[in-house]
Amino acid sequence: MTHTKAIFLFLSFLFFSFSAWAQAPRPKTLAGLRHEIMSLHQGPAAEATVRRVLSYRENDQTLLLAASQDRDVELIAKLAQVLPDTRIFQAKDGRKRNAFHLAGDYNTALELMKTYAILRGRETDDLTDVFDRRAFKTALINAGDLRSETPIMYQVRARRYDVAFLYFTKNADLNRKTVAGDTVLHILVRQCSGNAPKALELLESFLKGNPYSVFLKDGKGRTPLDLAAQLKARIAFEKINDVQQTETESRSRNIRIALRNFFTN
Repeated sequence: MTHTKAIFLFLSFLFFSFSAWAQAPRPKTLAGLRHEIMSLHQGPAAEATVRRVLSYRENDQTLLLAASQDRDVELIAKLAQVLPDTRIFQAKDGRKRNAFHLAGDYNTALELMKTYAILRGRETDDLTDVFDRRAFKTALINAGDLRSETPIMYQVRARRYDVAFLYFTKNADLNRKTVAGDTVLHILVRQCSGNAPKALELLESFLKGNPYSVFLKDGKGRTPLDLAAQLKARIAFEKINDVQQTETESRSRNIRIALRNFFTN
């Protein structure tokens, strides 16, 4: 082999190697991936793009988790147009928080629900409300993070009461407990001392929707009423006490009726 021919073959090898490298898919930043998604025309994304969206992580965040935390409603809505199913909603960060934990405001949380409903509709012909499905209720709205804190607990702790109320209307479970034994009522009562009208308004909604929750105890054996008394949260105490007395009377009445029916039959 002549010297000239060897140089030609070497240069050819470099050229084809560079061409293959240039055509290979690049790792994308979340910003780059967002730009790619937002640039797509109406319709489903290519399979390769979907794989990148589902698999990419940057600083412990996926595309959806970052969009949720950053209140990127436009991107969340776009994902409803281009993705084939709900797999992106299964992503969690290092603390096991999902997109509903991280929703930065009401509009973001609402858009997450709309996107989930659209993508869920592509997986099934069943037109039942997706937020009444057991799979959604256990895997998303009621999923616990490392402290067993559900999205509604997380939003209450962050004082995003409008988001917490939205989750409440979509069957968020008020009876779940954190590792420390707190229910969402215990968390909320701590925020009801002093002048806290929005916290008190949410507390009243919770009590109307699930009065049974007033009987649940935290890790120290305290009911929400006990905690309200300890914290001297007077208005919260009065609201909880009214519900607790009503529920206690109702239970006693039901027991008396059941016993009377048992002995008369």
